[in-house]
Amino acid sequence: MTAELSKQEESKSVARPLRVLVPLIKQDLTDANEASQRAGMPYRRAAGEKMIEARRQMNATEFDQWCQLNFKVGRRQANEYMNLARHNSGIGDSQEFTSMRDVIHQTRNNPNYGKPASWQAPVRESIDRAKREAERIRDESLNRQQEREAEQKLALRLIDIGWKVLAKELHPDKGGSRDVMARLNRVRDRLKQHA
Repeated sequence: MTAELSKQEESKSVARPLRVLVPLIKQDLTDANEASQRAGMPYRRAAGEKMIEARRQMNATEFDQWCQLNFKVGRRQANEYMNLARHNSGIGDSQEFTSMRDVIHQTRNNPNYGKPASWQAPVRESIDRAKREAERIRDESLNRQQEREAEQKLALRLIDIGWKVLAKELHPDKGGSRDVMARLNRVRDRLKQHA
């Protein structure tokens, strides 16, 4: 595949489904194994390009299991194929590899190999800051909820105390009337509903 086609595949927002990619990658790997080391490099690069596409659809653990299950390829070998695709498609350092041994040697001996890109640290900081802010808001929300519950308990207690004081004065046995006592009970019930 050409570098331009690889860039187009990477920019697509909709990737091919995994069930479509599995047989394509299997065929690329089979073709690579059947060809000589140098002649098989385009097939390995093509497999790497499709693995990059598949990798975007799942987390690292799922991808490792998927590669092992479908191709009997471990994480390291899958990364080597993807490194080959990245480097030969202009995603990484633009260089031509003549063998997988060359890919392994160049990428592992590269001082930047395995190191996070310069943009990753600021992004991680932003993510951590957002997480801390979300936790702070959640904690404040809990505190507000607890405060509302405490106020509600206090309001219910105040209603009960006020009702008892007034009931002593307005009860029919204490000189009040049934109508006034019924009105007091309705007011208490309404206040409790809104507390």
